[in-house]
Amino acid sequence: FVVGGAAMVAAVRVLATGEHIRVRWRDVLPFTGVTIDLDPLGAWFVLAAASVAIAASVYAVGYCDHALAGRSVQGTFPLFVATLVLVPAAGSVSTFLLLWELMAMTSLVLVAAEHHERPAVASATVWYGIMTHLGFVAILIALTLAATSAGGETFAALRSGAPELASGRASAVFVLAAVGFGSKAGLVPLHVWLPRAHPEAPSHVSALMSGAMVNLGVYGIVRLAFDFLDEGPRWWGLVLLGFGAASALFGILHALVASDLKVLLAYSTT
Repeated sequence: FVVGGAAMVAAVRVLATGEHIRVRWRDVLPFTGVTIDLDPLGAWFVLAAASVAIAASVYAVGYCDHALAGRSVQGTFPLFVATLVLVPAAGSVSTFLLLWELMAMTSLVLVAAEHHERPAVASATVWYGIMTHLGFVAILIALTLAATSAGGETFAALRSGAPELASGRASAVFVLAAVGFGSKAGLVPLHVWLPRAHPEAPSHVSALMSGAMVNLGVYGIVRLAFDFLDEGPRWWGLVLLGFGAASALFGILHALVASDLKVLLAYSTT
């Protein structure tokens, strides 16, 4: 609740003033440090994640008390919330990748919370773990290609180096990013983890996954395609429109026939 509230205040400040919030810790990561640079684009996604986090935190008080009293969940949940609001505030490739992986690992722990009680939870956790880390590899390669061409790993360097990026490499970065971030956003056919993990996760975790974490897949595509890479060829947009339309139709049709409420919400997220 406190993390979500503080993030909401920071996001509102950035949106109201248009000024960035910049923080750098040089000693946290070797060679690169950790760079936070919250701009208006990131602030919108922080605001969305913080709003859901506050509501989920209030609900979690009663939920964990009567249905899920494990310390691993109660200790991991605030870390998960922190990564959700910090990912859109990352200001460098290394910081972004660190926070993205922390988000993946904390959410994986939360999805697996009740694996002792229900065998389906273990299967869902495996599916989620495989898909989220395959997506991470694609994002890692995409951002590494962009950073090596730009000659620096800060987001400012990626923006300034975009005009020098060869069209073939830029397209490769876009495709890899669309695959990596699209898997997190539930883009068909990379959505396979969502209807499995969503119903098995604790209710307040499901809310955060659908209402906040999936949004960050969209954030990654928007940030890279429209901020770092500037304007690309028309087929980039057509590819996103095509897979987006297919995902919407697929999700709607499956949601219509779903008998389990959480499965319905999972396909609605897709």
